[in-house]
Amino acid sequence: MPIKVNNIEITDDDVFREMQYQTDAPNVETVIFNAAQALVVQQLLLQAAKTNSNDSDQEVKINQLLEDNLKVPTADEVACKRYYENNDKKFFDKSTNQQLPFNLVENHIKEYLQNQSTTSGINEYIQMLAANAEIKGFDFKDPSAMNVRIK
Repeated sequence: MPIKVNNIEITDDDVFREMQYQTDAPNVETVIFNAAQALVVQQLLLQAAKTNSNDSDQEVKINQLLEDNLKVPTADEVACKRYYENNDKKFFDKSTNQQLPFNLVENHIKEYLQNQSTTSGINEYIQMLAANAEIKGFDFKDPSAMNVRIK
C-alpha cells in the first residue's frame, strides 16, 4: 500500500527517486524515512498552494503560500543583544582569543535569529497542514509505520 496524502498517492518509486537527495542519514531506513517525509511535506504544500508537481511556477506559489501564512517576527537590537550576552562563548576571535564586539556580530546574530524563527514557523505550519490532512501509510513520529518497500 503506497503513502497517500488526501488521496494523492506517493509511490515506492517516488520515494526511491527522492532517496538520492537524503545524503545526511546514518542508515538506509533513515534515508527512506527522510525521502518519504520530504515527499509528504511537498504534497501538503502543493495541495495548500492549490498547485501540482507539473506546474512550472509551483515554487512561486509555495513561496507565496508561506509568505501569506507565516508571521515571523524580526529580531530587534534588544533580542540580538540578549542572544549575544547569553551566548558570549560563541563570539570569540580564534586568532586573538578575545571577545568580538557586539556591533561586529549584530547582523550575523539578526540573520541567525531570523532563520531560526522562519524555520520554526515553517515547521509549525507543516504540522498544522499535516494535522488537517488525511495521511495514510506515513507517520511523522513513527518511521516503522511507513508503507514503503524499496527493493
